[in-house]
Amino acid sequence: MNYTEVNFTIVPYSEDVCDALIAELGNIGFDSFSETDSGFSAYIPSKEFKEENINELELMLFFSENFKITMKSAEIADQNWNKMWEDNFTTIVVDDRIQVRTKFHEAVPNIEHEIIIEPKMSFGTGHHATTVLMLRTILERGAEIKGKQVLDMGCGTGILAIMAAKVGAKQIIGIDIDEWAYNNAMENIENNHLSNITIKIGDASLLEKENNFDIVLANINRNILLNDMLHYIDKLNSNGWLIMSGFYLQDLPLIQEKAESLGLIFKAYHEEKQWVSASFYKK
Repeated sequence: MNYTEVNFTIVPYSEDVCDALIAELGNIGFDSFSETDSGFSAYIPSKEFKEENINELELMLFFSENFKITMKSAEIADQNWNKMWEDNFTTIVVDDRIQVRTKFHEAVPNIEHEIIIEPKMSFGTGHHATTVLMLRTILERGAEIKGKQVLDMGCGTGILAIMAAKVGAKQIIGIDIDEWAYNNAMENIENNHLSNITIKIGDASLLEKENNFDIVLANINRNILLNDMLHYIDKLNSNGWLIMSGFYLQDLPLIQEKAESLGLIFKAYHEEKQWVSASFYKK
């Protein structure tokens, strides 16, 4: 599958503008992003790319009043994509307890949890604030996850499933709609020497044939979370946890209202760069 890269240049540069646009682009099919000195690059399967969908975004019109936003698109071949990720991937450390690195980076001595990620086109290399927030929350809720059945919706690279395994989950199922994500997650699971993670291709409709879970992880985007939350909760055991990210702090009341209307209890949230991860409990 070929992807289209759209390079956004924002003058004057604003990280807040970048984050806001990335969130909106995620709602129209863009599934991976990388930072640049003057903005960011966004990636979408070429068959789904329509420039008019970007131009029609309300945020594009809103920000254009105070910022000069230019776009340049180009189709990229698979091998160029992979090389781009390898050239730009940097290791990250979360709270001095988790290191996310590739095989060609040095390991941090005495780190509690190490995750090996091959940098390909799947979303979830650990660099985005939402992935960091989810990793932090999984670590925080390790006691609840240990020995439990876990679902990772929109698993991308498999990084959250891998983290759940690292803190002792019994069995994890990851689901993603993208075949690239499936292949990349399988590679990352092998590189982390794990045997208790199963990856499947599809969307929330796959859950109809699955057994229940004790923990559901979903780092996707606001609209999909609101649309599919009922499916997650239907497969969540009593005394289970639904942990979600992929939305802004300003969207938390909307997410909370939806979750509580479906019987969940809001417990806690973490915030970074205006992005949020929120934990909900099912009685």
